Amino acid sequence: MNTEADLIQDILKGLKEADERLQERIYKHYWGYLMGVSLRYITNRDIAKEVVNDSFMKAFTHMGVFSCDDETNFNKVFKAWLAKITVRTALNEIRKRKSTLYYEELSDAHEKSYSQSYEDNLNVADIMGLLDKLLPIHKTVFNLYEIEGFNHEEIAEMLEIPSSSSRVYLTRAKEKLRSLYLKSVVG
Repeated sequence: MNTEADLIQDILKGLKEADERLQERIYKHYWGYLMGVSLRYITNRDIAKEVVNDSFMKAFTHMGVFSCDDETNFNKVFKAWLAKITVRTALNEIRKRKSTLYYEELSDAHEKSYSQSYEDNLNVADIMGLLDKLLPIHKTVFNLYEIEGFNHEEIAEMLEIPSSSSRVYLTRAKEKLRSLYLKSVVG
C-alpha cells in the first residue's frame, strides 16, 4: 500500500524526471485538494475541473524547477506550490472568460476596521454558500488574501488593480460576509 510518505519520497527522487506513473499518483493524491482550491474561485464544477487539470499539466511541465530544502515539510510546501499554480490558473480562466471581475478606483477613506466575534455553528457548506453570495471580485480578493495568504500588492499585481482597491474589496467582502452571517444566525 502506498502511503503519503512513500509518495513524497518518490516525488523527491523523481522531481527531475517526467515519470508518468509518478505523475498519475500525484494527480490522484492531490486532485481533491486542488479541486477545493479551484472551487473557491470558479463556481462551475466543469470549468473548475478544467482548471485543476490545466494546473496539473503546468505543474508536471515545471516539476524540475520545484525545490524544497526541508524534507520534513515537503508535503506542505508541495501542496502550497500546487495551490499557487491552481489559483493563478483559475484567475487566468476568469480573465479569459471575461467574468465580472472588475474594479473601480477607490480611496483608502472607504476602508473601515471591525472587530467583533460571534459564536457560530456554520459548517463548511454554509461558509462556501456565504462566499458564493459575494460579488466575484470581492470573493476573489477575500480568497487570495484570507485563504491563500497573498498580500495586497501581490493581489493587485495578479488582478491588475491598485493595491488600495484590493484593500477596499477585502473590507467590503468582510462587511458583506458579516451581514450575511448575521442574517443566517438571526434568520
